Amino acid sequence: MAKLPPRIRISAPVTPFSKKGEFMPDAFAEIVRWHINHGTRGFLVAGDNGEHWALSPEEIGQITAITMRETRGELPVYVGAWAIREREAIQRAEAAAKAGAYGLCVKPQPYVHTWAEASRADIVGRYEAITRAVPLPMMVYNSPNRTGVNISHDVLRAICDVADVECLKDTNGDANFLMQRVLQFNERLSVLVGGAFFYTGMLLGAGGTIATVNDLFGHDADRMFEFEKMSVDERRELLIRELEVGRAINYLGSIPTAYKTAWNMMGLPAGHLRDPLRPLTPEQDGELRQVLIKWGALDGQGERREAR
Repeated sequence: MAKLPPRIRISAPVTPFSKKGEFMPDAFAEIVRWHINHGTRGFLVAGDNGEHWALSPEEIGQITAITMRETRGELPVYVGAWAIREREAIQRAEAAAKAGAYGLCVKPQPYVHTWAEASRADIVGRYEAITRAVPLPMMVYNSPNRTGVNISHDVLRAICDVADVECLKDTNGDANFLMQRVLQFNERLSVLVGGAFFYTGMLLGAGGTIATVNDLFGHDADRMFEFEKMSVDERRELLIRELEVGRAINYLGSIPTAYKTAWNMMGLPAGHLRDPLRPLTPEQDGELRQVLIKWGALDGQGERREAR
């Protein structure tokens, strides 16, 4: 099975909506161009940051087509294709494929199963059904905090046997689990790591990252890949930045509320949220702004740093 090039940074952009809740294609194209101009090497669109749950298959097709146009087919573009019901997940995958997607990003079916009761057949069967219907390269997304299902190492191997798994995004927060994930799978697929685990993961052979926090820092985003050359103090500073900014964008409101707010603060047209998400409170907004100022994503007046 294929692997992505090493040390790849994939961006997961937000989906901009108008105040009335309409998808804004021109604004989305501007956001995609910003990421390209600031060095991203791939995209995951219509994912959690993109409010996947609030998108129709038609909108997923639009989002895919815009991203493929802006990347000119030169970067891998994975598109979120999951749902509770199998047929709905396949419809999303079909819409992405019709619009030219490079690959699909697939989670286990959420809500109806739990971590304890989801069987191997339940999980593997969903991936097999999607790949039979839409045989594109796949990013497996293990997101137990969202789906209620954790993909074990054994189940991941079984998924790799029935689908063209190219990479894995894993948000299981257990450091020992993630270390084993990299050690067991780094020869078979690209394990994309993030957060505080990034540096350990890369030393163990991880393939790269989906850099939600680092993307906020523009041309400085790839600095994290130079960590072996840094002093201990420099590494510590980057890790603290990851932790503090990550805490703000992940815990101020529901994901991706604070992340979308951050892009709006930085002058990009991230737009409004769709139901069921709600805006940050004024207090949360102020806390987010101060964190972004502290770490240089915004200047001292709370404006975007034009040099980035």
